Amino acid sequence: MKNMSERMVEGIKDQLSKTMGRLAIKTGEVTMETSCLMFGYEPSIPQELLKSSSK
Repeated sequence: MKNMSERMVEGIKDQLSKTMGRLAIKTGEVTMETSCLMFGYEPSIPQELLKSSSK
């Protein structure tokens, strides 16, 4: 039979692991959004530069 302090420590460990999991998920979501936005950006290139580089 577990004593009170062991049950309390296990409860804290469970809550800490759940919190760390949620934090990892949120961090991953923010990172994916940022990387998608960066790769989705396409700068406009003036036509004159495109024509001059092809000659």
